Amino acid sequence: MSFRKLLEHVERGESHWQEWQIRRIDGGANNLLYRATRPHDDLAIKFTIRDERRRAKREFEALSAIKQAGLAIAPEPVLLDEDHYHNPVIVQQWLEGEVLTTPPEDDATWSGLIQHYATIHTVTPTTTSTVQSEAFINATSITTGRALVQHHVDHLPTTARPVSLIHLLEQFAQWEAPEWPTAPRTLCRVDSNCPNFLRGSDGWASVDWENSGWGDPAFEIAEMMAHPAYQTVPHTRWKWVIETYVQYTQDVWARTRIQTYYTIMRVWWGVRFARYLYEIPQGLDPRLVERSPTWQTEMEEKYQNYLAQASQLFSSSMR
Repeated sequence: MSFRKLLEHVERGESHWQEWQIRRIDGGANNLLYRATRPHDDLAIKFTIRDERRRAKREFEALSAIKQAGLAIAPEPVLLDEDHYHNPVIVQQWLEGEVLTTPPEDDATWSGLIQHYATIHTVTPTTTSTVQSEAFINATSITTGRALVQHHVDHLPTTARPVSLIHLLEQFAQWEAPEWPTAPRTLCRVDSNCPNFLRGSDGWASVDWENSGWGDPAFEIAEMMAHPAYQTVPHTRWKWVIETYVQYTQDVWARTRIQTYYTIMRVWWGVRFARYLYEIPQGLDPRLVERSPTWQTEMEEKYQNYLAQASQLFSSSMR
């Protein structure tokens, strides 16, 4: 009950209440994050944007499943409330550790990060009943991977599709991708942004599970490889990452699935940035936190980078 009362004061933007000290923490664009402390209590309080993703619920379910599995790789969940505040809210224990601010640069750090992913993927539908949703962004086959791209294409009017993007989509449609047996189904966090990962006294852990749910674990590795935060990583490192993940998981088909999803996600990001550039000026992509004044220039540059990457990939494969 005291936690719920605390949330009222946090939501009003107060800096303290009774013994509690409250501080706003800079975070993502789709949530308002606070740290609330008092003697013997240290909490992370996150109000999320209200949308079809049900972000707070996803995060609470994932953290509950991880706790049920006895894994010390994420914060402990405390409370979920989607109904009594302006925005859904999740309360969890604050997690201390050294935050990963950039992609790893050495084998030991990369190994720790990949092992963390492999540990997440030990949580399956047979080990927990708390996770009810499919991962918000995930694929399990070529068909579902293509559908991820098509979802964004469908939200982009024909008149808003640059000629270069149309050409890329034509190349993507002609691409012949491999098939594989039914993929494993595990818990996936699906948000590889560097600051979501940290190293504490008990090893690697991660926060911000708003996209989590069931999916193909190989997709997570490909999602990381294609993520904008990892674009400076040399291609040779990705070969090492894939082989290390296969070694940890003994998933012999993971290599093929990761490489295929990696191609798909580079196209996905190109289309996603094209959609951002169309929707944001029209107010069609609301956020809880205002964007940088230079958002348009930054997104245009990223769009061009992904377009070039994917186009070059398909041009090489068709020679």
